[in-house]
Amino acid sequence: MSKNIRQVMHEAVPKPDFVKKDAFIREYREKSGRTELGTFDLLKSQISYIRMPVWIVSIAALVVAIFGTLQNRETVFYVAAIMPFVSASSVFDSMRCRMYGMDELEGATRISGRGILFARLVLIGAVHIALLLALSVVIGSRSVFGFAMTGAIITIPYLISSIACMILERTEVGRRNAFGCVLVSAVTSFMILAIKDEKVFFAQNYRWMWFMMLALLVYLECIQLKKTFRVEEYEWN
Repeated sequence: MSKNIRQVMHEAVPKPDFVKKDAFIREYREKSGRTELGTFDLLKSQISYIRMPVWIVSIAALVVAIFGTLQNRETVFYVAAIMPFVSASSVFDSMRCRMYGMDELEGATRISGRGILFARLVLIGAVHIALLLALSVVIGSRSVFGFAMTGAIITIPYLISSIACMILERTEVGRRNAFGCVLVSAVTSFMILAIKDEKVFFAQNYRWMWFMMLALLVYLECIQLKKTFRVEEYEWN
């Protein structure tokens, strides 16, 4: 091998003219009308990629709440049992490209992989926050627990399932098994239904524990979201 291989390579493949490259990119953008995507355009581009099951499960929780309220029934625990599946569907939908081995292709498009993840989580998260607030009002207006406690009862299983699914998704087992999120949701749902008849857990004197648990789970949810974005950043750095 020649000792001057580096010089030979430089002569064979000269450096590109960066001035011409910049002029070409500017000219192409002017002709095609393409500019950098704003936050709104980014969110709008990802709406159609969120699958129907995410919205169907969310609507199902609201339908159960409204129907139960009209029938004068205490539906807070049945809605709470649905919420783990609501959160699991959102986590699975946000991460399914990685599960099916399409994250590298998706991240090499015009929008970065981190941007796609951000857009989907913001869209789904905004809808689910509105859903949780609506459920708290609809059920809490007829429930013996009131608005705040009702919100805590239905939000806690949602957060437990979401946190567990994000942790599972970052493991090798979670990425290979598409039903991991479903199993986590089923266990969480079973736990809620198992304690619904234990009145002592919902006594007035113990309600502060529910609110403390809710605050802790919100904090843990933020940590898991940060870790998820950090993993995405490392993969595409």
